[in-house]
Amino acid sequence: MLTPTRTSVMGAVAVGMLLAAWVAGVPATAAPAAPDPRVGPLFLAGTPIHVCTGSVLDSTDGDLVLTAAHCIAGSGGALSFAPGYDRGVAPFGLWTVSQIYVDPAWLESQDPQHDYAVLRVAPSGTTVPASVESVVGGGFELAPAPEAETTVAVTGYPTLGDSPVSCTAATTSTESYPTVVCDGLGDGTSGGPWVAGPRVVALVGGLDHGGCTDSVSYSPAFGAATLDLLQRAENRGAGDSTPFALPGTCTRS
Repeated sequence: MLTPTRTSVMGAVAVGMLLAAWVAGVPATAAPAAPDPRVGPLFLAGTPIHVCTGSVLDSTDGDLVLTAAHCIAGSGGALSFAPGYDRGVAPFGLWTVSQIYVDPAWLESQDPQHDYAVLRVAPSGTTVPASVESVVGGGFELAPAPEAETTVAVTGYPTLGDSPVSCTAATTSTESYPTVVCDGLGDGTSGGPWVAGPRVVALVGGLDHGGCTDSVSYSPAFGAATLDLLQRAENRGAGDSTPFALPGTCTRS
């Protein structure tokens, strides 16, 4: 996230889900994980500060990355992607964002159900014609939102850490937003993929920019509009420019 949006506020909905999780058993907790070459932090270009998480998509030209729209401002040129980043090392290099694609509903009103963005990236500091997907060994297939009780692995890079954390949990739904109850997914994990098999079916984002606490995370519900956005990026149309995301309100009761 470009600005912190997860606060210490916990609404009644989040409390209820956490209590339900305790009744069913101990809630899941994000733990340090081995880096996935397809997942990495988004850095403010030229700085050691990473603000969100992205994941490589399977695409025709192999140069597309998925993240949350609220992570992006302007045309995205102030960001670099570091797939597989771990403890200060970017084994697959840094990739500069050259274009961004966001849903028209996000541009118009920052509709949280369209809080996703597709980024086009190019290798930084080299003219070698390589794609990020070929370098990391593949990308995730973009797929529609998961049904309730789908087991997903959520991976992200906390802003104050230099290594990924991951959590495996079953999805639920909150006001039509896919939901995961898992402690430890805080600032910096926005945009992190929710993976089921070879597919990315959701990301940390959507309602309240992904959640008001570190214990409950949301996603926009991927659907036809999400797949249309990927197709627009695949067609290499003109990219978008988006204003800074408005702060999350966290006013649900």
